[in-house]
Amino acid sequence: MELLDKDKEFLKEYKKHATYTLSFNDMVFISIGIQFITMIISVFTGNDTLFLLMFGTPIIFSPIVYIVANPIIRRKRKKSFYLNCGISEQEAETRYNVLSNIESSYSIPLLQRFCKLNPYAKSSQSNLLKKWFCLEDESITEYCFNRKFDKKDWNNAVEKLKEAELVTKKTFIYKIFKLVILEDGIHNDEWNLLMQLITELQFNKHYINYFKDRYESLRTEFEYEKRESSSKNNRSNYSLKEYFAILGLSENATDKEIRRAYHELALQHHPDLPKNASRIEECEKMMMKINEAYEKVNK
Repeated sequence: MELLDKDKEFLKEYKKHATYTLSFNDMVFISIGIQFITMIISVFTGNDTLFLLMFGTPIIFSPIVYIVANPIIRRKRKKSFYLNCGISEQEAETRYNVLSNIESSYSIPLLQRFCKLNPYAKSSQSNLLKKWFCLEDESITEYCFNRKFDKKDWNNAVEKLKEAELVTKKTFIYKIFKLVILEDGIHNDEWNLLMQLITELQFNKHYINYFKDRYESLRTEFEYEKRESSSKNNRSNYSLKEYFAILGLSENATDKEIRRAYHELALQHHPDLPKNASRIEECEKMMMKINEAYEKVNK
């Protein structure tokens, strides 16, 4: 994948500052500076030893200058580079790794396919991708939205991801979930493509069922599959009226109203939504009640 000129320049500058090494001229210049300082001190203190030492300074101090000054100067140059780029050291490292491996990356062709399914969420998607890749707006737009990828690119990306460790594959699927959940929930085409990818990555049926159980409530359109709940032993003994109350509905609510209420509550309280990161335990308990209420009123 061809990089934008400014990204090529970033890679070039990053390498230059990250691998900076003092040249012979730099060491000689610094050694002469030390020699000059030694001479001034010897003159003012009348120290003959220092005066004699100053003649051997370039030879004596060159190795010391290289060992001590080189990492200090390199660090200073890198900090100046990060400051000019307006990013932190960690962000610069992430950007460098993304751009260096962009040609062999499996993530961009797959993520772009999901992004294109919901153009109304482009702004939110772009902000999230910027956070992940630490790239600028122009780069995100070019690589993640404008570049042309076909079925072959999708297949190649899937094959690369299949070779990754299980935890890497699960982490990537969760990233896609966070990308498609933006705005108003998971649409049918997004859900179907997600399930297609999970199947192509050869996840076992237990993970597939787990994924369906955990995220089906966040779909904008769905047919609820009745499955045994893992929280069966922790069920409450609410009345049907109380289950409707949990969903914020009256007992004469229609099936469509029930599904809409369930979805809206899930969008508020699902523990895996980024906005609920600070209240995960509370949301887990709340979703158990919401799921139970939905199952009961749909019997």
